[in-house]
Amino acid sequence: MDKWWNGYPWRMIQTNFREIDTENIDAVGYAKDLKEFGATVVTLNAAGITASYDSNLQFQPNSEYLTGDSLDRIIDECHKQGIRVIARTDFSKIQYSVYEQNPDWAYRTREGKIVNYNGFVHTCLNGGYQQEYMFKILQEVLTTHDFDGLFCNMSGFLVVDYSYKYHGPCHCENCQQKFKEQYGLELPQKDNPLDPVYKKYMIFKKDCEKEHTERLRRLVKDISPDIAINGLDYIRGESNADIGRASWQYSASSNSRVISGPNRNRPTDNASVDFMGFRYRYTSISPALMELRQWQNLANAGSLSMYIMGRLDNHLDTSGFEGTKKVFHFHKKHENLYSNLVSMAKAVVVRNPSLYRGDSEVLGWIRALTESHIPFDEIRISELNDISQLDGKEFVVLGDIKYLSDQQVKLFDDFAANGGTIIATGETGLYNNQYEARNGMALNCLGIEHVKEIKSDLMSSIFEIPDAQKDLFPRCVKTPLIAPGPNLVMVEPKENAKKYLQLIQEHPFGPPEICYYNEVTQEPGIIMSEYHKGRGIYIPWKIGSFYHEQGYQNTLNIMQDILFSLCGIDEIAPNLTPMVEVNIVKDKDNKKQIIQFVNNSGCFANSYFSPVPIHNISLRLKDVKENAHVETLRGGKVDYQFEDGYLTINLDVLKDYEAIVLS
Repeated sequence: MDKWWNGYPWRMIQTNFREIDTENIDAVGYAKDLKEFGATVVTLNAAGITASYDSNLQFQPNSEYLTGDSLDRIIDECHKQGIRVIARTDFSKIQYSVYEQNPDWAYRTREGKIVNYNGFVHTCLNGGYQQEYMFKILQEVLTTHDFDGLFCNMSGFLVVDYSYKYHGPCHCENCQQKFKEQYGLELPQKDNPLDPVYKKYMIFKKDCEKEHTERLRRLVKDISPDIAINGLDYIRGESNADIGRASWQYSASSNSRVISGPNRNRPTDNASVDFMGFRYRYTSISPALMELRQWQNLANAGSLSMYIMGRLDNHLDTSGFEGTKKVFHFHKKHENLYSNLVSMAKAVVVRNPSLYRGDSEVLGWIRALTESHIPFDEIRISELNDISQLDGKEFVVLGDIKYLSDQQVKLFDDFAANGGTIIATGETGLYNNQYEARNGMALNCLGIEHVKEIKSDLMSSIFEIPDAQKDLFPRCVKTPLIAPGPNLVMVEPKENAKKYLQLIQEHPFGPPEICYYNEVTQEPGIIMSEYHKGRGIYIPWKIGSFYHEQGYQNTLNIMQDILFSLCGIDEIAPNLTPMVEVNIVKDKDNKKQIIQFVNNSGCFANSYFSPVPIHNISLRLKDVKENAHVETLRGGKVDYQFEDGYLTINLDVLKDYEAIVLS
């Protein structure tokens, strides 16, 4: 039976109430503001640290500012406006007065100290509060209020506070005892992936979180199966910023893809965070970035989301509202067209567990594929357990995905055996999902006999494209020397594997008088192996990381030659600027295709401005029916023609976003 969130036109506004926001809240005005903005879903504060209603539970403190309209009235008025309401809860902290009466609920440092941040004490997932009392709170708030969904903020094991101060793994008595019982070990002193004990601790945390999540889901679904749970029925992410953190231009596109998965069978809620970071909650980021994120959300999953502090009516910095509202209203106008869409991408990038910015190798591949106009999907390795999830895909990128289970190794080998292409880099598959080193390369499709040595301290080593291979790398004709960065896995390829590039090993880089080399080795920089009906391509260095961190055309050239020349991927827009993102989706009945363009040209260094119009865009697509009707949704003019099985489309101008519908 379909639930309300299936195919729902998702336009979310998350209004994080401060306590004072409920003091004079007008439920009718609040709901009308959301409706006028174009929202169909709202997330608002309900319970946890502070209750936004009159709780009868001893350790659920009520807000002192509940003098405006009640939470019940707010929910009711939102429902009258056709807006679904999701309860925001936060059980990661308790008020100090609650801690004083329940000291065993707190997170503890290895010295036994608590984390008290502005009078709020960090709790532990294995403590009595999160193990028992939060379930009492959820039972109360979800049975006394007509919520449509639930979002639990900051779940899991927190090791940092709002000032990003690191406190280390929890050492409360519950964690110590539970870890000792399961592994016979003392807890690790700090987060160190190289520590064998910490590797056990990572598994321990994952198991604790899984068990806790399953209990929560059972409780909520027993109350009502019509309550949408974050992480199950819909998935929330954030495109956010903070002081001192590097900007990630494709944040919303990437988050939306990885949240939705290739089949897009669940709503995505990638919230564009309005503020600059924790310390500047009331100051908006650049308006052009707010709008860009929403266009990226739309192009990659069809769902929109904005997150602000306070309410719409009392938010002082409204600079980010106009662009976001523009995208909301565009989506509202065409919401039937944007529902139940399926990706037509032939490529998929596999992600490490984190959604965020620490994975330079994968981020570099996301950049290269986007800037090469290759539509692609993203999927977390933790969610990839069946080869059917790769149906319709032609190649998979494994960017330094170190940890693979035996089941996943078989899955990727089977994908290649059935005709697919695996592109793997760095230390992919050298470790199992228990964080233990394997004896060599796990993936058979990569054509590696054994690993000789892993280097991480290269300084001047560089790859050369020999004359005999230059035709295979046409973009590198003027740049035949390829810088790999510091990391290299030296391997022995199997006899039938094809080897490309040759390593020039460490040589002097100063003074200038001796900056030359005398020897070129046979150590390859790219290895391609035929594997049954498909193949594996292994790049034993972190090519994506080098591109993401340095951004040189030299690296993009070799990545594009790998994709277009070695892999044989069709170039659909060879003359289009890399500043335009292209995405292609279809409806589930295969009656319509939508080609979407996002103009990223407003990104300049770490600033975002209105994009520069891009003129005379040409696209060449195959497998399109000759009787297709072509139209645009944002006013662009198109002409098109069919020839030799291809449809050529010419678009006169791209301003911020355009969608071409083939029906």
